[in-house]
Amino acid sequence: MIPELFEIPLTEVKITRRRERKDLGDLEELAASVLRVGQLQPIVVDDNNELVAGERRINAFMLNGAVTILAIRKKDVTEDMAKEMELEENLQRKNFTLEEQVRGLAELDRLRRVRDPNWTQVQTAVAAGGKTSQRDVSQAIQLTKMMDLFPEIAKATSINQALNMAKAKATNIGRILDVQAQPENFAEIESKIWLGDSTEVIRGLDDEMFHAIVTDPPFGVDYDQRVAGTIGDASAYEDSKELYLKILGMAPEMYRVLKPKGFVVFFFGMSWYREVVDAFEKAGFSVDPIPLIWDRTDGRTFTNCPDHLFAKGYDVALHAWKGEAKFAKQGRHNVFRIPPVPTHEREMLVERPVELYAELIKHLTIPGEVVADFFAGSGSCPAAAHSLGRDFFAVEKNPERRAAAIQKTKAYAPSK
Repeated sequence: MIPELFEIPLTEVKITRRRERKDLGDLEELAASVLRVGQLQPIVVDDNNELVAGERRINAFMLNGAVTILAIRKKDVTEDMAKEMELEENLQRKNFTLEEQVRGLAELDRLRRVRDPNWTQVQTAVAAGGKTSQRDVSQAIQLTKMMDLFPEIAKATSINQALNMAKAKATNIGRILDVQAQPENFAEIESKIWLGDSTEVIRGLDDEMFHAIVTDPPFGVDYDQRVAGTIGDASAYEDSKELYLKILGMAPEMYRVLKPKGFVVFFFGMSWYREVVDAFEKAGFSVDPIPLIWDRTDGRTFTNCPDHLFAKGYDVALHAWKGEAKFAKQGRHNVFRIPPVPTHEREMLVERPVELYAELIKHLTIPGEVVADFFAGSGSCPAAAHSLGRDFFAVEKNPERRAAAIQKTKAYAPSK
């Protein structure tokens, strides 16, 4: 049965039980809200008019000088039941998600403007209460529009992250439009950087097309999940173990499309060392058991457990070859100390320096030979190949990253 709603004088409501809630919060804000929109939820009292739930509402009404308040009566309430109901009301209250906060603030502004054409964002900020500012209202309206266009922005956990994601999205869409609008500048490079899933694209390629394969796939360590909510980057990628096993399944196809005496450099996470070596050896490659090492300690190092683990300052890559391959340039050790792309210059979640790829490519190939990258990302590998006078082929399944790769590769055209 639905409890009957009735009006009770504030002076008749008793508050003698021990209340679990000690901090009543900003009562002036709640009082102002009651004046604007009225009482949205009744208080709860027992048979003796003892308060069960709604202490903040009562205090807000008192601040407004009210005499009565709407209530419902709960019969046969014991002390334990009263405590349980108070805790239930407060603990079960779900805070708004970031998306709900943003959309709610934008909708409040819209509704007020419908009622009053002269309404301003400053007035909306005041109506929202708390520490809301005009800037918050403006950002909420902007982000609501961006979330409608790009739903993934709604996954952000902070305003700054959402704004960064929106900015990155706008930049990436701009890249796509720029490439499409200038076929005379990008057509040749665009024809060599394909849009698609590399695990499928490779099966349709001819045999023995490439002199070297240099590629940096996802590491199969759930990196996208580990940084979720911490990085405001719209270029995040899938990094599941299931996908990685599918990528390792490309090894026989890499062997097929590589020319005799060709090389492969395949970046990977150390936790997959045995699986990576096995996959390439079973495909027919000869494999150096000692991986190549990129020393990136000139940039950021990291560890999730600084209390007992050293920070990681390196990445590794498999070095494998087909047939009787010979270096184009000899005499280099297997540690590459090249600074990573600085954070303030990096445009993608993961972006390797062009210089790293260039150092690898010039030892594996000669000018005119073809270098393939099946996970182009930001385009550092095809850009390096292009800068050294090598031909190139690349695959990227994200349209935004592909556009970035095309632009970067164009920017690294060799000097005439």
